[in-house]
Amino acid sequence: MTASHAAGKGSVPDAVFAVLQKANAAIAAIGKDKVVNASIGTIYDEEEKFTYFPTVLDYLHQAAPEEMMNYAPISGLPEFLSSAIDQVFQGNQPENTFAKAIATPGGTGAIRHVFVNYLEPGQKALVPDWFWGNYRTIAEEHMRSIETFTMFNEENKFNIPSLKEKTTQLLAAQDNLVIIFNSPAHNPTGHALTDKEWTEVIDFIKECAGNKHKKITILLDIAYIDYAGEPQATRNFFRIFSGLPENMFLAIAYSMSKSFLIYGMRSGALVGLSSSEEVVEEFSRVNSISNRGVWSNGTRGAQRLLVDVAKNPELKAKIEKERAGFRELMNKRADIFMEEAKDVDLKTFPYQSGFFIAVPAPNPQAATEKLTADHIYALHLKKGIRVAICGIPTYKIPGIATKIKCAL
Repeated sequence: MTASHAAGKGSVPDAVFAVLQKANAAIAAIGKDKVVNASIGTIYDEEEKFTYFPTVLDYLHQAAPEEMMNYAPISGLPEFLSSAIDQVFQGNQPENTFAKAIATPGGTGAIRHVFVNYLEPGQKALVPDWFWGNYRTIAEEHMRSIETFTMFNEENKFNIPSLKEKTTQLLAAQDNLVIIFNSPAHNPTGHALTDKEWTEVIDFIKECAGNKHKKITILLDIAYIDYAGEPQATRNFFRIFSGLPENMFLAIAYSMSKSFLIYGMRSGALVGLSSSEEVVEEFSRVNSISNRGVWSNGTRGAQRLLVDVAKNPELKAKIEKERAGFRELMNKRADIFMEEAKDVDLKTFPYQSGFFIAVPAPNPQAATEKLTADHIYALHLKKGIRVAICGIPTYKIPGIATKIKCAL
C-alpha cells in the first residue's frame, strides 16, 4: 500500500536499538552482572542505573503546569532562542557574524532541517566514513544521500587531503553542498579536530566559496560538546569561523538530550551563523516554516529549563558540577579501556572525549557476534566496532579490550 519511494523502508531494524534490545533480553535472562551493555549512547552509573542530573529533575518537578504542557511558539520561546545561542558559543561567537536559532526536537531535528533546506533533492551531503548512522537515514528519508571521505590517514590523523578531494568532486557535480563535522567528542570515535586542523579546513572551504555560484554549508554537530572538557575551552575553536564569505554558512546542531540528559524530552536547537544578516534572517524564516510543516512545536518545558539556567547562575553552576562528575566518570572508564588496548596491541582511533570508542575491524559483524557470545553487546559499524563506554560501569571495563582483540 505504500508509495514507491517508501517501499522496503524498515526492512532492516535500527542498528543501535536492535543491539540494545538483545542486551536487555540477556540481562533479563542471566542478570546484569553477567552482561556488558556497550550499545547505546546513554550514561549509566556504577550500578548500571539510568543517570540524570538531580538538579534538573528537581527543576522539572517544580515547574508550573503551563510551562510543562502548554504549546511553545513554532520557532521556540524567544528567550530560549537567545539562550541556545549563548549556550552554544559561551562567549566564543566569531567576530563580525550574525546568529539566530530555531528550536528543534534534539540534534536530529536540526540535522533534518539542514538536509532539506540547504540541499536540493537528490544531492549529497559529505560526511566522514566514521559517522553516526542516522545521518544516512535522515538524508534518505528526505530524498538526499551522503558521500564519505576517509576520516583518518595511516598515522591516525584527521585526513584533510581526503576531505579536500571529496569536497572538490561534489562541488563539481552540485552547486549546494553540506559538509558535516561532529566535533569535539565525535560519535563514534571520541575524536576532536585541533585548532590547526580547523584553520586548514576553513581556509580551504573559503577558497571553494570563491566560486559565488556555490552555496556551502558546514553542519557542525556538537551533541557531545559538554562532555569534551570545560565549557569555555571546548568552544574556543568557534572563533576560527570568522570572516566567512556570504555563500558559506555555519549551521550548528545543539542537543539538550545529551547536555542535560533529557533524551526523551526531545529538545535542542539549530543555530545559524553568517557574515550576512540577510542570510540569517532567511535561515530563521525558512526553518520556522519547516518546524510548522513537520512537528509544529517543540517541548516547552525543556525550553524553559534552558532559559532559567541561563538566568540563574546558581542553577547553572549546580548542573555544571553534576555534568562534570559524569564527564570525569567517562574519562576514567575510557582511560582504563585505552590503557588495556595499548597493552594488548588493540588498534583504536584517537579518543579525546565523549561517549564512544571505536575499533577498526575487517569483519565487524563477525567480531561483534563473537563478543555477543561472551555477553558483550557492542555496535558493529561498516568498518569497525563502537563501544559505548558511557553505559558500562567502571568495574566491567577491564578485560573488554582483550576480549575484542580475541574476537578480531
